Amino acid sequence: MKNTVLLTGGFGNLGGRLSSYLHKQQMFNIRLGSRADRNAPSWAPDAQTTRLDVLDPTSLDTSLVGVDTVVHLAALNDIECARDPELAHAVNVIGTQNLLRAAAAAGVNKIIYLSTAHVYGTPLVGTVNELTIPYPQHPYGVTHLEAEQFVGKVHDSGQMTGIRIRCANGFGAPMDPGVNIWHILVNDLCRQAVEYGTLTLRSRGDQERNFVPLHDICEAVLHLMCLDQQNLGNGLFNLGHKDSTSVWNMARRIAQRCEAVFGFSPPIIRPPAEMNEHPQSLDYRSEKLRATGFAPRGDLDAELDELLAFCAREFPR
Repeated sequence: MKNTVLLTGGFGNLGGRLSSYLHKQQMFNIRLGSRADRNAPSWAPDAQTTRLDVLDPTSLDTSLVGVDTVVHLAALNDIECARDPELAHAVNVIGTQNLLRAAAAAGVNKIIYLSTAHVYGTPLVGTVNELTIPYPQHPYGVTHLEAEQFVGKVHDSGQMTGIRIRCANGFGAPMDPGVNIWHILVNDLCRQAVEYGTLTLRSRGDQERNFVPLHDICEAVLHLMCLDQQNLGNGLFNLGHKDSTSVWNMARRIAQRCEAVFGFSPPIIRPPAEMNEHPQSLDYRSEKLRATGFAPRGDLDAELDELLAFCAREFPR
């Protein structure tokens, strides 16, 4: 009999991609949580759906019946966290506590929490691994770190397996064009290229970031879902691409993929450099996850091509 995996935030950006990916594997019964009543999506037609609100314990009790593994994706994004820090704490922190209590009562074996590299601070510079001391300053990073700590406690206590993934800057085509993901850098630039034929940067773009394809995030989640307990250690893992790159170089890469996919190379517009601007390099390390046997594809171009094609379909000029 297949185990049941529940995705909170199952219709969001990563929830959509992950449910589609897991559907293709045919290894689990998939249950998608959403605050609204929803039908199974076209990309995961066999999925069960459930009304789930992390601030409503009753909905959690119902949603967790028969669940073996929870992938916790329901959280406010960075813009929403900055706009309303109190709501961010309620949803991201208290909501996670509610979920953990309900999961323990329901006999859930494993929870995988999708956190963020932003728990290490802003700007993210230098060498960063799991031993780097977190120093978040933005409500997005602060609330994710607080939620992480509760997941870590249940893992350390043996109550259930609690895995925390600190994702770098994920990017890629969503399953639904209506998801709130077009503010993130790579998705925004790909949409700009298709809609306007130019790429406009908000900064000079010399700062380095680590960009990870959504495909690799999905593969990492599946890998950790299946990994034996003895190989998990403390359950904390960074997830990123092996190489970081500057925002400017990522914009240039998108322009190059436009040339390859569409036959045109959009010009890149960026503001002039500011005085005393000295961007530092970033080495975001994921060796701990790779040591468990995870081998990400790391194909930035394939993810960019898919994202550009998606934008061309959904946002024609």
